[in-house]
Amino acid sequence: CARYGPFPPPPPPPPPPDEAPRVADCRRPAVLRRRLTALRDRLTAELGPLDAPPVQDCLPAYAAFARRVAIVDRTWLASALREGTCVFEGAQGVLLDEWHGFHPYTTWSTTTFANAETLLAEAGLAGTAQRLGVLRTTTTRHGPGPLVTEDAALPFRDRHNGTNPWQGRFRFGHFDAVAHRYALEVAGGVDGLALTHLDLAGSELRICRRYEGLDRLVPGPAGDLDRQAALTQRLLRARPVLDSAPADWAGAVSEALGAPVVLTSRGPTAEEKEGPLVNAFCMGRAPA
Repeated sequence: CARYGPFPPPPPPPPPPDEAPRVADCRRPAVLRRRLTALRDRLTAELGPLDAPPVQDCLPAYAAFARRVAIVDRTWLASALREGTCVFEGAQGVLLDEWHGFHPYTTWSTTTFANAETLLAEAGLAGTAQRLGVLRTTTTRHGPGPLVTEDAALPFRDRHNGTNPWQGRFRFGHFDAVAHRYALEVAGGVDGLALTHLDLAGSELRICRRYEGLDRLVPGPAGDLDRQAALTQRLLRARPVLDSAPADWAGAVSEALGAPVVLTSRGPTAEEKEGPLVNAFCMGRAPA
């Protein structure tokens, strides 16, 4: 699960690789017990007493997991990638990236294409992926942090993302081309865009191509969190310049972001998807 800031200090460094619990340890109770005990002791020393059950009481759950799933070794992924089309799905948006997101309102993980590209390179398939950026006609954020185009008057709800204690409120804004251009630049660009939620694109939803006095967010070096925090503060003060709703959303988004829209979606079913990428999936040429 992603956590949204501001955050406490990051967790202590992980144990040495030879002592870290591994998935395969679920089939080796004695090894798993030793490694989980060492992990518990290290965290207790760092954080104080933990509100957690004894290690011994957890072992049956891990054993049950091992009986229900196929546990594979490092060679499996490379073999699967070579067999045919594979889709890597991002878990979080690029604007939540640990190094390039709007610190401290980020997640503790890399959310660009970097992880997928590393796996492909390790399998000898570097440079073979089609890079697809997925975005909504609305710009959203779950919880606090910059959302320059936020508009409480927008009549939208998301039944899959509600208000909860650990993330906060799910917020809606007008299409923010400034933020999306920044995300694309941070990620190294895309081959195409998938534009979803066109069913929400009524006259009340507008498009933001620039902020007052600002039309580009400049990426910085990875790891410079002071710089990212300063960017966050600037964005919290920024004001959008809103243009009218475009007649052709796909064309307007493509022009604003400098990338072709290769798939559009007006609803959850396959019949509500359009564009050349739909045919690519049907023909077995989906992006990696």
